[in-house]
Amino acid sequence: MSSMRAQARQQRRAYPDPQGAAQAVSKAITSLGWLDGANAVAASMCDDGELDPAPLVRACRLKGIRVYMPVLCDPDPLKFAPTDEDTIFELNRYGIAEPVVDSSLWVSAKGLDIVFTPVVLFDAVGRRAGRGEGNYDRALSFLLNGPRPAKPLVIGLAYERQLTDGVASHPGDVAMDAVVTEEQVRVFTKALSRPRRA
Repeated sequence: MSSMRAQARQQRRAYPDPQGAAQAVSKAITSLGWLDGANAVAASMCDDGELDPAPLVRACRLKGIRVYMPVLCDPDPLKFAPTDEDTIFELNRYGIAEPVVDSSLWVSAKGLDIVFTPVVLFDAVGRRAGRGEGNYDRALSFLLNGPRPAKPLVIGLAYERQLTDGVASHPGDVAMDAVVTEEQVRVFTKALSRPRRA
């Protein structure tokens, strides 16, 4: 899996039109109505050639949706800090920009309507591989306890070239509800089979 991840990250970094792809993904998500009725969503800062969620973040803010971004808080799972255009960021131990926000304002994933996740690899049934640290899976592990709650939705943001034949599944892995690329929207749960309305 590590060699597959390395190859996928290299292909991701070599994508010829990242800004165009980011705009296409944002347009697809907003046109589907998935943001309608949402109050709080999470997205991450673009890193290592990931599909840039910046246009989607702007679209959310224009709709009055609060945008949270992940913060490491080992040994606990990821938390999510509120951000705006004036938020200051600093690099965490992975070299990823992380918001500098008082920890009293952080929320867990349970407090979010949608978590937009970065992706290294994904497959046709909604399995996702990230960097291999399990940070998102640990933060979303409550979704594995009994019937899956209506929120947060877990939506992956990726390039089409990151699709693979199969991602190895482990008991603690949290499947995505959908993944959106510059070419296609793949929906894996009935909750997103039709547009959501407020």
